[in-house]
Amino acid sequence: MGVISRIIGYPLGWVIWLAYKICGSYALSLIIFTVFTKLILFPISVKTQKSSAAMSALTPKLEQLKKKYANNQEKLQEATMELYAEENINPMSSCTPLLIQLPILYGIFDVVYRPITHVLRASKEAITMATEICQNIPGYGDQRYFEQRPELYIMEAIKDPAVTEQFTSLPDGMYDKILDFNNTLFGFIDLGLTPTFHPENGWDASSIGLIAIPIICGIVQILSTFIMTRRQKKMNPAQSGQMASMNIMNYAFSFIFISIAFSYPAAIGFYWTISGILQLISTAVLNKIYTPEYVAKLLEKDKKKKKAKKKVDMMQRYQQLLAEQNGTAANSNKNGAIGAKLSDDDGVEDIKLSKSQQKDIQSKLISENRKKVEDKYKDEELTEEENRLLEEARRRQAEKYGDN
Repeated sequence: MGVISRIIGYPLGWVIWLAYKICGSYALSLIIFTVFTKLILFPISVKTQKSSAAMSALTPKLEQLKKKYANNQEKLQEATMELYAEENINPMSSCTPLLIQLPILYGIFDVVYRPITHVLRASKEAITMATEICQNIPGYGDQRYFEQRPELYIMEAIKDPAVTEQFTSLPDGMYDKILDFNNTLFGFIDLGLTPTFHPENGWDASSIGLIAIPIICGIVQILSTFIMTRRQKKMNPAQSGQMASMNIMNYAFSFIFISIAFSYPAAIGFYWTISGILQLISTAVLNKIYTPEYVAKLLEKDKKKKKAKKKVDMMQRYQQLLAEQNGTAANSNKNGAIGAKLSDDDGVEDIKLSKSQQKDIQSKLISENRKKVEDKYKDEELTEEENRLLEEARRRQAEKYGDN
C-alpha cells in the first residue's frame, strides 16, 4: 500500500497485536481497535456535532447577509467570516474527523494486508522465506494481487492441506503461528479473503458470509446518510431543497463504499461496518444532547465569555498605555528637557526644548494616544464601573500633565 501506509500501520499494528493477545480473535481485535479509535475521536465528534448544530442555528443570519450583499461577493465573504468569528464557530470543523480518519484507514489497510508482520510478529527472514516458497506454488505466486498482498496468500497457502507441508521448515515457529491464527468471523468467514460473486469453491456459508460483509457495510452507510439528511431537514426546513444535490452525492458514496469493500479483503469491509455502527450510535446520542435549543444556550454562554475577556484585555491595554504615557512624561520632567537625537549623517546635534514646548508636546502625545485608544475601542460596551475608572484615569492625567 506504500510507504505512508506502512508508517501509519506500524503503531496501529501494535494496538491490534495487543488486542489479539488479550482476546485471541482477529475479528474481535478489529472491533476493539475500532472502539479504541472512536473513543479517541469522540471529543472531536462532540465538537463537530456542536459546530454543526450551531451552523444550522446560524442559517437565518447567513441568509440575511446573502440578501444584503447579493451584488458584492467580496463583502459577503468578509461579513460571513466576521459572523463566524463573532459567534465563535469554525465552519471547517466538520472536516476534522475525516482528515484524522483518513490516515487511520491507510494504517488499517497495511495491518489487514500484513497480519503476519503486525499480529503474529514474524521476522522478516521468515516472511521472505515463505514468500519464496509461495511464489513457486502454482495458483499462489502467480495470482493477480500477490505483489500487493503476499502475506494474505502465504496464510492461505499454509492453511491449504494440499501444499501446507512445504512450509513446515519456516523459522521462528511461523508455520504453527499461522495455523493457529484465528482470523475468521463466526468461525467460518475468512477475513483475509476478498468477497466475490464467483467463488472458486462454489457457494457455501463462507462465501455467502463474505459477500454479506460489504452489503451490510453499504446498508449502514445508507442508514447513516438517511439519519443525517432527516436531521438536516428538521433543523433547516428552508435549506432542504438546496441540500438535495449534496444528499444525492452522500447516497452515491454509500454505493461506492460497497464497491470498494468488494475489491479488498473482508477485514476492510468489516472494519467499516463496525465503524459505521459505532458512528450511528454516537450520532444518535449526540443528537439527543445537542439540540438546537441547547446549542443556542452554549453559544450565548461562549459569546458572553468572549465579550468579558475582550473587555478585560481592553482595560489592561488601556491601563498599560496610560502607564507608558505617565512614564514618558515623568522621565521628561526629571531630565528637564525632551531631546530628539538625529542621525550622525544629518550633522545635527541634540535639540533642547523649553518647558512650554515640552508641555505642549506632552499634551499632544497624550491626546493622540488617548484618541487612538478611544477610536479602537469606541464600539465596546463598557460597564458603568469600567467607564468610571477610565474617566478617573483621564482626570488624574489631565491634572498632572495638562490637557488640550
